[in-house]
Amino acid sequence: MDQQITVVVERDGKVRLEVEGIRGSQCLSVTAFLEKEMGKVCERQRTGDFYKSQHVALKNRITSENRAA
Repeated sequence: MDQQITVVVERDGKVRLEVEGIRGSQCLSVTAFLEKEMGKVCERQRTGDFYKSQHVALKNRITSENRAA
């Protein structure tokens, strides 16, 4: 899924950010610059994606300096 931030300006002037495609708490760091510019955060609603962990694949390479020729 693509990552997307939607900014919604409601009739009463409140601004809402909707984040899609980002799992875990990473969405907080992704939207931090917008929250800083917009001012005080009045409310934060976490979706199910917030509680899912990021899938990180790590690949280790084992090397040996004493390889037999």
